[in-house]
Amino acid sequence: MAKVEGLNLRGGRYYVRIIVPGDLQQLYGKTRVNIVLGTRDRREATLRGLVKRAEWIADFDAKRRQLKPEPMAVITPELAQELALRIHALALRQDDTLRDDPQTLTTLAAHVKTAEMVARSRLLIGGSSALSQPPAAAAPSDDLQGLSDDAAETLAGLNTLLDERAGADLARRRRAAVLPLVRLEAAKLGVAFDPHAEGANEALMACLTAYRTGRHEVTRRDAGEVVETPAAPAASFKLAELAKPKARTLRDVFDRWKTSGDSKRSDDSIAAYDRALRQFEGKHPGNSLETITRDMGDGYRSWLREVSATPKTARDRLNAIKSLLKFGAETLECIPKQPWRGLDIKATTTNERRHWLADELRILFGQPLHTAYALPDIRYGGREAAYWIPLLGLFTGSRLGELCQLRADDVQTIEGISVLIFTDKGEGQKIKSAAGHRSVPIHSELVRLGFLTYVEAVKKAGSDSLWPTLPLRKGKPSDFFGRWFRIHCEPLNLAPTFHYFRHTVRPLMRRAGHDAGTQDKVTGHKTVGSIGTVVYDHRTLDEVQRAVEAIRYPELSLRRVAPYHPQL
Repeated sequence: MAKVEGLNLRGGRYYVRIIVPGDLQQLYGKTRVNIVLGTRDRREATLRGLVKRAEWIADFDAKRRQLKPEPMAVITPELAQELALRIHALALRQDDTLRDDPQTLTTLAAHVKTAEMVARSRLLIGGSSALSQPPAAAAPSDDLQGLSDDAAETLAGLNTLLDERAGADLARRRRAAVLPLVRLEAAKLGVAFDPHAEGANEALMACLTAYRTGRHEVTRRDAGEVVETPAAPAASFKLAELAKPKARTLRDVFDRWKTSGDSKRSDDSIAAYDRALRQFEGKHPGNSLETITRDMGDGYRSWLREVSATPKTARDRLNAIKSLLKFGAETLECIPKQPWRGLDIKATTTNERRHWLADELRILFGQPLHTAYALPDIRYGGREAAYWIPLLGLFTGSRLGELCQLRADDVQTIEGISVLIFTDKGEGQKIKSAAGHRSVPIHSELVRLGFLTYVEAVKKAGSDSLWPTLPLRKGKPSDFFGRWFRIHCEPLNLAPTFHYFRHTVRPLMRRAGHDAGTQDKVTGHKTVGSIGTVVYDHRTLDEVQRAVEAIRYPELSLRRVAPYHPQL
C-alpha cells in the first residue's frame, strides 16, 4: 500500500499532518493542520489518511478558484444546471445544520422575531452568513434526544417564513434575490458570475427555482417526511469542461443574420440562405466556425460544381456560405477572418437583358386573352389582372411587383393628367429604391382600351386592391402572377420574361429624343451622373407624359375588347 505523506503515530494513535500552501495560509490562519485518524491500526490509518489528504487538497483547489474566479462571457446551460443543483443542496444542508445544532438554531431564532425582521435581515436567500455559509464543522450535540419541542416549533416557523418568501421571489421572478447565493456557489467553482453575461438570466431563473424547491422540501421535513440531502459536490469537478461555451456553428451565425441589419431580410433571401446552409451541413455536419478552413472551402467549391444543376446555382450556394462567414467574422467577430475570401465559381448569367421582338409581341397580344377578353381560370392569373398587367408593362416598363401591388387609389389625376402612383405606403407594398417612388402618366392607348373604366368599376365595388382576385405572396407580390405569366408564354414558345418590358420601352423613348433622366422617371431607375453619383432632377409631369406617349408599337393592332362596365 502506498505511503501517506505526513502520516505519524502519537500516543498510540495515528494522525496525518497536512501542510497548508503558502498562498492559502492567510486564509486558513495556519501553516499546517494535524488530523487525528482515530485508529491504532496502520493499514486503516493509511486508508483514512489517503482520504483526508485528498479532501484537503480538493479544498485547497476550491479555495484557490474562489480567491481568483474566472470571468465567463457565457453562462452555459451546463453551468447553470450545476449552480442550480448546488443551491438546491445548500438549502437542505442549511437545514441539516440547524437540526443537528440546537445551539446555532437558538442563536439564529433570537434574531428572528417576526416576518418583517426576516425580510430586513435578508435571511431569505443568501443574505445572512448564518444560512448562506453554515459552519464548516458544526459542533455535534451530545443530546441524543434531538430538538426540543420548542426548538422544533421555532425551526418550523422559520422554515415557513423562508419558504413563503422564496415562493414570493419565484412568483415575481426576482432573480436578484438569489444572486448572492449564485455568486457564492459560482466562486466555489472558480467562476466570477456576471448577471449581464449571455445566459445569466436563464441561470438565475433556474437557481431561483432550485432554491424555492429546496426551501419547500425543508418544510416537508417539519411534517416528518423523508427528504434526503444531496451528496456534497464531487471534488473532481472540472470547470474547464462545464464552463466551456458551446462552439458556434454556421447555423448560429445564420440565426443572427436573419434578424440583423437596418431592414428586415426578405423571406426569399432567408429561404435561399437556408437551402444553401442545409446543403453545406449535409456535406460537413457538426462543423464549428473554427473548423471551417480555406482548404474545406476549395473542396466544397469543387463539390458544388459537380452536384449543382447549373453553374449559377453552384455560385449562389457558395456565395451564401461566404456571406455568412463574412458576417460571422466582421459583424459578430466569431472568427478572426473570412476564410473563403476569393473562392468563386464563374457562371454565365442566364438572365439576359433584352427587349421583346415585334413578332414576339404580336404572338403574345394576339392570344384570345387580348383579342376576345378570354380571362384565365387559373387563380394565379388574377382574372382581369391577366389582361391589364401585361398591357401596363408594355406601356410603362414598370416592374412586375410594382404593378401587382397597385391599389385602386394609386390611380389618380394630377395636374389634369391620369397617373399611376408607385409607392410603399400601402399595407404590403414595397418599392425597390428611392427612385421607384414616382408618378407615371397613363398612356393614351391604355385609356382607349378601357383601363380607366376598369379602375372606376373597381373603386365602385369598394376594392382596395386594383386586382381584387389576384393572390399576392407576402414579401414578393409578383410571385404568383409571375408563375402564371410563364405558364401563359410556354405554349407560345416565347422566351422573354416580363422584365424584358423594361428594356423594350426605354429604346422607344430614347429614339423619340427623351434623355436617360426622363426615361428613369418612367421606369423608376436611378439617374446616375457621369462620375457615378445619383442625380436628383425635377422634370415636370408634362415632360414625363410626353416620354410615355413616345412608347408606340405600330406592329400591334390592339382592339378594345374589355367591357365598358366590368362586373367585378
